Amino acid sequence: MDRERACRGCRREPFPFARASAALAYGGSLTDALLRWKHGGNRHLAPALAGYFVPLLGRAVEQGAEIACPVPLHPRRLRQRGFNQALDLLRAARALSRPAPRIAIVCDALKRIVDTPSLGHAPPGRRRQILADAFLVARPGTVAGQRVLLVDDVMTTGATLAECARVLLDAGAREVTVAALARAV
Repeated sequence: MDRERACRGCRREPFPFARASAALAYGGSLTDALLRWKHGGNRHLAPALAGYFVPLLGRAVEQGAEIACPVPLHPRRLRQRGFNQALDLLRAARALSRPAPRIAIVCDALKRIVDTPSLGHAPPGRRRQILADAFLVARPGTVAGQRVLLVDDVMTTGATLAECARVLLDAGAREVTVAALARAV
């Protein structure tokens, strides 16, 4: 992360990932589409939304990302929703990319082990508290020595992505970068 352009909070408490990018700003009609997709079960929206994500995926591969990990849902939330939106986004973006990027999608290395409440409007410090130790790397050999692209649909404060990146790095990942479809601003 470019320290000169980072906000005061990020300079005070830097993220563990090397860099983060988002395709779009969260808000307006994008928010409506994301909510219909994510909470309304409208999985058919994934390819249209993934079209915006394709350039980020391509850039991550060009910058050396070797494996891509979607941010996992807790098993209860996955059963409730029926799908992991970060995984759907990643798969759709990969399918739309021409030529197909040389990156493996690894969806079982990172696990969410704590069923955290919705983070909603919680401030950044509270989010970090809630997410502490909520993830683990179930298959460390999969990430050890790898440059990992961590993928999510929306990045708000970065607390979820930071905790995922921390456990990936603790498990031996060489580098973690982040890509999200949208960034709350």
